[in-house]
Amino acid sequence: MDQLILHRVVTVRAGAVQPTGSWIYVWIDIDHKVVAYVGGTGFDPELRAHLHLTADNPNIGRVRVVVPHAMEGNFDVLAFALPDSVERPRAKAELVGALVRLGLFSGESMPEAESSALTAAMVLEIRDRLRTPHTAEH
Repeated sequence: MDQLILHRVVTVRAGAVQPTGSWIYVWIDIDHKVVAYVGGTGFDPELRAHLHLTADNPNIGRVRVVVPHAMEGNFDVLAFALPDSVERPRAKAELVGALVRLGLFSGESMPEAESSALTAAMVLEIRDRLRTPHTAEH
């Protein structure tokens, strides 16, 4: 008999999916070996990535708007779950600042913020992903 797969609960209230966590995610352009976009969300990162490419509203489909080759390029999206004690906007600003200082970010800059141990760990994973050879899968 197959083992039971762990389930998740997606909460929908009054016609709206409710946030379930806090995430920072980076779109890595695997062809150009650079971070093309950094975002934050309370929703599942896979759903958020899908909406970035399909939503007509530019505030929701932001990657399609700000990354010129989003629909033709090849990307890996790394998502980092944040602890409840970490403010998402602050973590995003720290990460963008660190990536800009290292020359790894091609997107829009944000105000400088000091890096923390949390963002330093994210940068290590991002750098490792940028060094890993990838092939475009269709």
